[in-house]
Amino acid sequence: MRKLIVIPGLLFGLLFAGGGFGIFSETGLPMWQDWQRMQGWQPANADLLSFTAADNDTRVNYRYEYGGAAYSGNRVGVSQFKDNIGSYHGDMQAYLGRVKRGDEVLSIWVNPLDPAQSVIDRGMRWGLFALISVFCSVFMLIGLAVIIASVKGSNKIASRQRPSLLELRKRWRQAQQDGSTELGLLEFVQQHRGESQAPAAHSPVPDDWQQRKGWEDARIRSDAGKGMWFYWFFALAWNAVSIPVSFVLPKELAQDNYPALLILLFPAAGLFLVYKAIQSSLEYRRFGRVLFTMDPFPGAIGGHVGGQIQVKNLDYRRAAEAQDLSVTLECVYSYVSGSGENRSRRESIKWAERGRPGIGNAVEGVNLAFRFDVPQGLPPAEVEQKGDYHFWRLSVSAEVPGIDLDRSYNIPVFATGETSRVVGHDISAQAAAERQREADAAGLAIASGQFDIEGLSRALRLRRQGDRIQLKFPMFRERVLTVYAAIFACGFGFGCYSMLGLMSDGGVFGIFIAIFSIPFFGVALAATIATVYLLFNNLSVDIQPGEVSVLRRLLFIPVFRRRLRQADISHLGIKRSGSTGQGIDKIEHFKIHAVETGGDKVTLAEDIDGEDVALHFRDFLAQRIGVATK
Repeated sequence: MRKLIVIPGLLFGLLFAGGGFGIFSETGLPMWQDWQRMQGWQPANADLLSFTAADNDTRVNYRYEYGGAAYSGNRVGVSQFKDNIGSYHGDMQAYLGRVKRGDEVLSIWVNPLDPAQSVIDRGMRWGLFALISVFCSVFMLIGLAVIIASVKGSNKIASRQRPSLLELRKRWRQAQQDGSTELGLLEFVQQHRGESQAPAAHSPVPDDWQQRKGWEDARIRSDAGKGMWFYWFFALAWNAVSIPVSFVLPKELAQDNYPALLILLFPAAGLFLVYKAIQSSLEYRRFGRVLFTMDPFPGAIGGHVGGQIQVKNLDYRRAAEAQDLSVTLECVYSYVSGSGENRSRRESIKWAERGRPGIGNAVEGVNLAFRFDVPQGLPPAEVEQKGDYHFWRLSVSAEVPGIDLDRSYNIPVFATGETSRVVGHDISAQAAAERQREADAAGLAIASGQFDIEGLSRALRLRRQGDRIQLKFPMFRERVLTVYAAIFACGFGFGCYSMLGLMSDGGVFGIFIAIFSIPFFGVALAATIATVYLLFNNLSVDIQPGEVSVLRRLLFIPVFRRRLRQADISHLGIKRSGSTGQGIDKIEHFKIHAVETGGDKVTLAEDIDGEDVALHFRDFLAQRIGVATK
């Protein structure tokens, strides 16, 4: 019966992949084939009989002579379906209007092998073709990805029964009620799935781990050489394909086909790849081979990961003056997204820490020494790193005069509990002390009435009048999320609008396009609502002795209002509302809510960056209101 689970995925994938291919075979593919065939047609003049104009269509009838015989034609361009992309139809209709008034002669192109075939404009509409190609490719890739994921998922024999989404939702609700999690539903599901896929943290060290290339001994090489050659190979291959394509641009611009300027994106990307290749080559030439000597070897979960990095051509003074000299250790989950030739590898960082290494003189350059205290329970590195796997990455970087240092290492880390024998420079203690210093500074600032601090000032506007405190979380505070939501709204909305233009001919194809546009419309509608809410929602909280008033508005329209007495509030708590970034750059966002005696929660503050800042600000508000915290 478990095999039946694959059927919905297959049907969904076939719908998307087949739909994308069907649309392309009816639109983009005929455009490309006709455009290539028409390049051998011959010019001729014709008499315009009539034409009709619409925003998305131009219909025409004309008569012409070729080879001593009379013919009639009605084809306008290479595309034979209705669309409202760009100003093509408006420009064509203006031209036909001038011909009808006698100001110009109607020029056409005739197929010399079959003179009954003719067209007014044989130029390719590159903007329309690119839009159709991208649109159909996205749907085909989504369909193929769903099909492959469904088949692979059905072939895997799970060691234990994977809970359903409904079961995970029940667990999430229970965990929220007993206070064991502050995660949202999506993050809770992702965490559970990631933990279920991770290898056991207490698994023994594989016997063959030193057979992996680069892990033979404690001296680990960086991936700088591979990266340099990869950039050069990719840059040369990309430019070999993209530069010849740009040769058609002058001809298209001569025909006022300005959407063809999109072709310039390909050589522009090629120039960027060449720049990256040159940059990586200069970095490798300056610093050469930079070895990381591990201590202990391998690195240890539940113990230390550390060692020494010797950097040539970097003197002690410049290293000491580099304020951003740092080493970063990351536990990374790498997985494949997409399918076929459009697969891409993505990363999710499970744990990370960063700090400044100890600097010492070496015979050639400097010696950077450090160690990290790695907590137990993290997944070890996998020897055969294929498909979806975990690996550990160490990175060292510094901005120095000339070429910056930037190296990374794929290192062996297992659950051995070993500690470093030589290195004493503890980056984890350094990072913990820095976090504690920042937390103490935030608590001191809030306690002394200074609220213009990192973590609060991004979203909060606070005003004090005696015993009265007014908190305002204004509109336009979620700029980044708003931009993302707006991009989704515009992209999917434009896709839906384009499909509606394609279905105007009606028939079976039009019905299919209408059904196909439903998910686009749903995403566009949801993203539009999210964009409007993120832009215009604002929260005002008025705290007075014995009373708290809360007002949330959308623009200037009240959507939520609550007045709480001190006796109505059981306590104040915090809740994680999301995060941005990942790894060492991850920022968690929190909200502060008042929990009523009946159990209802009312938000008093939101969009606070960092748990320590949220806890200190919660304590500040609880003291002013006169209630407990939890």
